[in-house]
Amino acid sequence: MRVLLVGMGSRGDVQPLLALAPRLEQLGYAVSLAAAADFRELVEAHGVRFEPLSFDLEGPLRTGLGREGLQGSATNQVREARLMRQVVAQTAEALASDLERLVADTDAVVSGALTFDAVDALVSAGGRASKPHVYAVFAPVWPSAHGPSVALALRPGSTSRFNLAWSMLAGRVAFDLFRPPGDLIRRRRGLPRNTFRGYVAAARRTPTLLAASPAVVPPAPDWPLALRQTGYWVRAGVVGEGAGAGEGATGGGDGDRGSGGLEPALEQFLVDGPPPAYIGFGSMPTADPVGVARDILAVLDRLGLRGVVSEGLAGLVAPTTPGPGSAGHGSVIGVGATGHEALFPRCAVIVHHGGAGTTAAAVRAGVPQVVVPHAADQPYWGRRLADLGVAAGPIARKDLTPMRLQRALEVALSPEARRAAYLLGERVRAEDGAGDAAALIHAHLAGR
Repeated sequence: MRVLLVGMGSRGDVQPLLALAPRLEQLGYAVSLAAAADFRELVEAHGVRFEPLSFDLEGPLRTGLGREGLQGSATNQVREARLMRQVVAQTAEALASDLERLVADTDAVVSGALTFDAVDALVSAGGRASKPHVYAVFAPVWPSAHGPSVALALRPGSTSRFNLAWSMLAGRVAFDLFRPPGDLIRRRRGLPRNTFRGYVAAARRTPTLLAASPAVVPPAPDWPLALRQTGYWVRAGVVGEGAGAGEGATGGGDGDRGSGGLEPALEQFLVDGPPPAYIGFGSMPTADPVGVARDILAVLDRLGLRGVVSEGLAGLVAPTTPGPGSAGHGSVIGVGATGHEALFPRCAVIVHHGGAGTTAAAVRAGVPQVVVPHAADQPYWGRRLADLGVAAGPIARKDLTPMRLQRALEVALSPEARRAAYLLGERVRAEDGAGDAAALIHAHLAGR
């Protein structure tokens, strides 16, 4: 049986599917992964069959669209929604055509939030599915009254009907943002335009997998029966054992070498000194990358920390010439795309944007964190990590200052946070999220 995995979105939407693909193949399925064309190298490096979509995503975000839309601060959700609407509008026609072609040539589909409605339009007729469809989500976006279990909650620490209402409203907004490809497909097929009620009904009848550890996202009692929670989806054999946060641990382990391990220069940097701080904002654009990097490195210098600066779409850069303090003594290195599972266990602290994938890798590494949320579900992950004692309270990107970052790093580097991170990492590494997800999909496809 042929199974199509649809990874529309950033690397955080693609990486978990690269862990799921081989587990499905072990069960006898022929698996292919569809993603934006600029993910070809990543997907093929994992030995997964790649089905490129007819557009790039990282290019527009790296240049005008992303920087203009977020301006490096995500100052409000209206601006964030406007950026997402632009991205969807620019890709809708190509995405609709790509999905029509790909879904027609497969036997079952696993899709995420950005493509759920479009895939449902292709596989459902009169409320009945012509092909099996599984909905995969990497953050707790399902509406719930239970604050700790829903990404958008008015009262995150309690159970409240306001949380349910607000998260349902967020679902309505998301549907309006992501609906253009589905609208195009239905129009081409002579079908009526979907309604939000129809969207909710489709989601309730579609088997849904939440790829997040229950040790981080507590299961909500009001989730529907169709939703099943697994641990994080990580490739089999990737241990990600904590290094910077354990009982005096200093590093080691091959981590993610199987999919592009650490560059020799980075490996040497790690060997030459104590565990560094990792700094990276993933796919989040930043209006002033030079200034942001300069301020962050000044804080590391005051705390006596070495640093690994990940460029990402933020464009953060490490200094290229010797400067004052520790930066002039070879204690900062800039890196490009690097496997988090290989690097994070060898760091003392992870400073990141709070993306679901980055958060999962840092939790598995057993390393304390500082979260600087930019958009979407990122504030949720920052709150959860603070609640679990492995991070200080999150610092919104628009509120990031050197003094706030320094205080947050001091909390994250405390013995209490290091110990909490170490214990949480042990618990999460014991899970097999990708294996559990593959087993659940197999059971569904087998009609059980």
